[in-house]
Amino acid sequence: MKQVTYNIGIAVMLLIFTTSAIDAQTIFEEQIPVKIQRLKQKDDSVHLVMDFNLSSLKISTDRYLVLTPVLIGQGGKELRLPNIVINGKQRHKAFLREVALNRWEKEVTKNHYAVMELNRETRKVFRYRQNTGYESWMRDAHLEVITDLCACSGHSQQLESEKVANRIVMEDAKAYKALANVAYIRPEVEAVKSRSESNDVFLDFPVGRAEIITAYGNNPRELAKIEGIISEIRGDANLQVTGVQIAGYASPEGDVAFNDRLSRGRAEALRHYLSMRSGIAPQLLRVGHGGEDWEGLARLVQNSPIEQKNEIISIIRYGSPYDRKQRLQSLGGGYIYRRLLNELYPQLRRVVARIDYNARGFNVDEAKRIIKTHPQQLSLNEMFLVANTYPEGSKEFMNVFETAARVFPDDPIANLNAAASALLSSDEARAEQYLEKAKKNTPEYFNNLGVLNMIRGNNARAKNLFQRAAEGNLDAAQRNLEELKRKEDADKRLTN
Repeated sequence: MKQVTYNIGIAVMLLIFTTSAIDAQTIFEEQIPVKIQRLKQKDDSVHLVMDFNLSSLKISTDRYLVLTPVLIGQGGKELRLPNIVINGKQRHKAFLREVALNRWEKEVTKNHYAVMELNRETRKVFRYRQNTGYESWMRDAHLEVITDLCACSGHSQQLESEKVANRIVMEDAKAYKALANVAYIRPEVEAVKSRSESNDVFLDFPVGRAEIITAYGNNPRELAKIEGIISEIRGDANLQVTGVQIAGYASPEGDVAFNDRLSRGRAEALRHYLSMRSGIAPQLLRVGHGGEDWEGLARLVQNSPIEQKNEIISIIRYGSPYDRKQRLQSLGGGYIYRRLLNELYPQLRRVVARIDYNARGFNVDEAKRIIKTHPQQLSLNEMFLVANTYPEGSKEFMNVFETAARVFPDDPIANLNAAASALLSSDEARAEQYLEKAKKNTPEYFNNLGVLNMIRGNNARAKNLFQRAAEGNLDAAQRNLEELKRKEDADKRLTN
């Protein structure tokens, strides 16, 4: 499983300093939103953390764009920081050939902060981190970003410098704002996406009989319901029906053996009906039977307002079939049993049809459409790829992970990732609920639980959790430990 980490800014103190960023600043013809997470002096260093949102960036495939952060002080003093080179597709191929041919790998690492191709994977928020030595002239310095679109392939050069931060926050300004890092697990690829839909079909049968009379009671409506569901699945080109499992159930009254035969006969009746009407091959229609549905009765009782609920459920759970019936019939002088017989037993006389099918695989563009209408057809891996087409922390980004947890409510990875998403908006309640069902004993779980504790101000507990996560070589956890250390040092200076 691939580890994926994202950074989010979370205030873990009461004192907030005035940010040095220019609100809603964008550069390069307003295509790249820039957000300053930190621009602060500490001891003999200046720490810069800056996000470039590349999701809307457009450059020609044969050109490249260079982003160069520059600290500019009074009197013309300046310091250029390592740049980011963003290549179009063709330009990046040529770049890689030149690097390989000339063995420039070390020079690239030395001269650039990052070199990347602009594609689906990189069209998201890119975090830039840089520490540089502090000099006195920087106290009044501001931060600009030079954007240089190359004059290549016959194009004209576009060169511009734009201010993105007014000043460096000095060490003695205010309390430290910690940056917390959440972690995600990339789900495994699902080789065969097997899905199923179960539906209760409440058919009406004459007393003691198992054949289906189509015009009898509610049968027209119930038969149309199950036929419609099967027809919808069969009509979807993305799906292939692999089987229909049919099980009949009876209410627990009368003879057990008779009820067993009756429940199976009713399931066989629906199988025969569907073999004639659904268009599904007969060999894919399989029959089982549940006999007397005691488990179904327990669920109905639990959700009903009936008296002596706990005693009824205890009888169902721990008595033999014969003892259950005897004890239920005598409960409350027969009054309770009559209520069960009239109100709940009719709901147990049913046939359950489970339709099994496989969904085909989808590419990212297809998955972005499917998730809006039929998210159950996607795998967790496909949803993960969809989420990463959106800027981190955006509404669309978080909605995908919430959808994944809704479609796969018991999947531990879906819940862990949903918890991380909830932490992006500091939604403690939802994050805690998801973490309860998350994949535990993983570095990502300990890290995200640590972030939750950090949000709540439980820094000692958060530190222990980050240390456990860091033992699993999770980069996000190590960065969180560094953030906590910076905050501890800052808090000491504020109280001294």
